[in-house]
Order: sequence, then structure tokens, then C-alpha cells
Amino acid sequence: MPCPASLRALCGPTGRTWGNEVGAGPTEPGETGEVAKWGGGSCLGFVGAPVPSAPEHCGIHRWKPSASAGWAWVSARVLAENSQGRERRGVPGDKPQLWIDALREAIDAGSLVRVILSDPGPDSSVRRLRIRPVEIRGEHRLQVVSETPTQATTQNLPPSSGIESVAQQLGDPFRSALLTTTTRSLQLQLRPGGPARLRVDECPTPVPDLGHDRSKVRRIEVAKPWLRLLGVTTPEGAVCKGMESKFRQIHRFVELLEPLLDAAGLEAAEAMSTQEPLRCVDVGCGKGYLTFAAHEALQGHVRRPVRSRGVERREDLVRRVNGVVAEAGVEGLAFEVGSIEALEPGTVDVLLALHACDMATDEALALGVRSGARLVMVAPCCHRELRPRLVAPEALRGALSHGIFLERQSEFVTDALRAALMEQAGYETRVFEFISPEHTAKNLMIACLRRGDPDPGKLPAVRALAGLYGIRQQRLADRLGVSLVDGSAASVSQ
Repeated sequence: MPCPASLRALCGPTGRTWGNEVGAGPTEPGETGEVAKWGGGSCLGFVGAPVPSAPEHCGIHRWKPSASAGWAWVSARVLAENSQGRERRGVPGDKPQLWIDALREAIDAGSLVRVILSDPGPDSSVRRLRIRPVEIRGEHRLQVVSETPTQATTQNLPPSSGIESVAQQLGDPFRSALLTTTTRSLQLQLRPGGPARLRVDECPTPVPDLGHDRSKVRRIEVAKPWLRLLGVTTPEGAVCKGMESKFRQIHRFVELLEPLLDAAGLEAAEAMSTQEPLRCVDVGCGKGYLTFAAHEALQGHVRRPVRSRGVERREDLVRRVNGVVAEAGVEGLAFEVGSIEALEPGTVDVLLALHACDMATDEALALGVRSGARLVMVAPCCHRELRPRLVAPEALRGALSHGIFLERQSEFVTDALRAALMEQAGYETRVFEFISPEHTAKNLMIACLRRGDPDPGKLPAVRALAGLYGIRQQRLADRLGVSLVDGSAASVSQ
């Protein structure tokens, strides 16, 4: 809703007003009144505008009861300050509105660096929005890049339209919003069915480049030496015949990883407030394709040093990929011989297990919990542990007498139980398709984001799922110290 003409007469096109006059204002809906305004550039008043019957929002101001002026127009900054004060007194504020207000003020002040909306709902075709300020023919615009799995679409919008577009997409479809200004970052998390979370960190960031035309940035450049040395690309920079699906898998993995880093808070908090290295461990890393990709993606996404380790049992593979690291000149990455079960990695920020077979996936998830990883990503395969022990519920006995149905059901139960166990261990879990089934039938990804301490209140649901299929023991439950049958549980020490 645009500001009424009487308001614009007072505060002008930018929503600013000056001076220190304070006049009497109306107190009831429908009344009009005199000027009421504060100094310092914040609009807190109106001239002759009827008081609305309910609070309204015009995109720059919002109606709010005022002690000295009845209903008044209140600036975003004042709303933010008042809401923060209410929160300090134990009254929750409107966190999404605070985030939008901060975005609006950053645009007004010329301090906006970038905005990233990520973590969309399952029905959204757009995976991420990237917004940055640009200047086109002397006019300020917001460049909005919508990314889908196959393309990126760019719009250059007036600031008011850009703000409106962002506001409309908070929560639906995007559940994570990162705002970076020249002085701070604001990470908003919108959890379905739960309270919104807003984290603010002071972090000086250089003034943004307002240039409009930029060369296209690929997530992983095809000319990277390590791609050639691993046999993915040719010396001329083309994808090798037969490696097209592997190249797509690498890009898809990075496409999934980057928004998860934002959702885990690794970009908004630690990455901007410390120069301690971000530590990534890829266990059971095989030939290292995705280890190299993860390391490069992390280096390009966070603003602190990155130290990555690939752990693999096969000594010949470790020797080969360490040779690739040296020849390609990749810094901060190393591979070592070892097993998931015996590994003691210390503190880890990101733990990956993208080739872990059967119970190695459970060992990797438990290792992530034990090491305090902020983000754990696993791609399970070879679900052998539970299949011989699965007891079909009465209604499914006939169906599960068919081997193919039993196999698929055991995969579902195994991964559903893993997700539920990670939830009770204090993680938010997300389960989704990794790559198209045409490339591999093992295309499931489980991503776990640490949100807090273990939650005993979620154990009944874990036991109910296990009990439905007669499961009395499972590797991840054992590693986390959770009993699936008798109600006793002990969380792994952090």
C-alpha cells in the first residue's frame, strides 16, 4: 500500500522527515490530526491522514500506536529498536519483519552487500535467490538472480520492488535468508511449525561493487587442473566422453552444499567472526571427485581458511589423489589412509560420507555427532543391516513377501530411522534426491544441521518407528547410546 498523499507531503519520497516538532495526534480510527514528528531523520508522524482501523504497512512505514501522537507512522529503524527492546523484556519480536526492516535500511544507507535466500520448500523449482545492489545508467537497482537446477534468470528491479519480492518469498518457499551489510550479517531461519530464529553478527565487509555486468561465474570451472588430472576433463577443457554424468554429479553436489552451508550458519556466524579454519572431513572418499569439489566450493563460499581431509581405506587411491593435490597446486587439502570406525578427527565443521556402504553410513553420522559437526551430509547405499531382521507389520506381510518390495522397504526404514535418530541427537534433518535416478538408483542424500542439544522428547517417535518393524537394535542407535526397546537412552557426549 503506498503512503497517502498527506504522508508524502510530510516525509517526501524517501520516507524521511526532519526537525523536532511534536504535535497532538489522533487517537481513534478515522480521526485526523496535526503533525507529529521526531528529529534525526526518522518519520514518526503524519498530517491529516486518517487513522487506519488495523495496523497497515506501506513498504516504507508502518502504523503503530504512539504514546504522544496516537497512531503514527514509524520508521523501520525505530520498529527494530522497539522490537529488540521487547525481546530483552521477554516479549518476542517479529523476526521476519526485523530482517526486512534491516534490509530496507541497508538499501537506504547504501550499505547492502548481498542477500541470499535459500533452503526452498520441496515444491519450489527455484533453488536459490541471490540479490545484490547494482547501478545502471546512474540509477540504483537490486539485481535478483533466480537459480534453478538448469539455469539462472536475472532481473534488475527498483529497490521497492526488490524488497517486496524478497518479503513475499520469506518462509514460502525460502526458509533461510542471509543479509550481509558493510557492518553486520543477519541470518534468518524459518522452521516449519517452529519459531523463527534471527542471528545478528557484527562483521565488517567491504563496500559492494555496483557494477552491472559481470562475467558468468561457474560453480566449478571446467578448466580446473584437478578435474583434468582425475580424468573428468580433457587438456582442452572439454568433459571426457563417458564422464558427463560424473561432471553433472559434481555440479549438483556443489549446488546442494552451498545453501546448506548458509542454513547451518557457517557463512553467517563463524565464517565472518573468526579466522579459525573451517574444517571439512570426507570419510570413505574413494577417488576424491567430490572431496575436491567440496574443498573448492568451501573456499569460494566462506571467508576464512579451509582445511579439508579425505579419508580412504585403500592406500593406492590415497597415494594417487595426493599426487593430484600436489600437481594441481591445491592448498589446504590432503588425503590419508584410515577407516571411519577408527577415525578421531577432533573438531569438525562439515562432515561428508558420500560413498559409505551399509553401516559405514551409521558410523559417519555418529562421527559427525561426536565431533560436533555443524553440517553432516551422507549418501547411503547397500542397506544390508536391517533387511534380514525386518518384521513386516501385519498389513504389509503379503506385500513384503516379494523381494523387491522388501528391499525397498528396508532402505526406507533404515534411512527414516537414521533421520529420526539424528533429530533426537539435536540435528535438523533433510532428506532429498541427490542426482537423477537415471544415473544411479542410490540417489538419496541425508543432510543434518546441528540445532542444539539432544532432545529426549523425540525418542518415543524413534522407538515407535523401530517397534513397528520389530527392530530392536541398529548401528547408529548403538553408537548414540540409544535403546530402541526399553526406554533408556544416553546421548553421546559432545
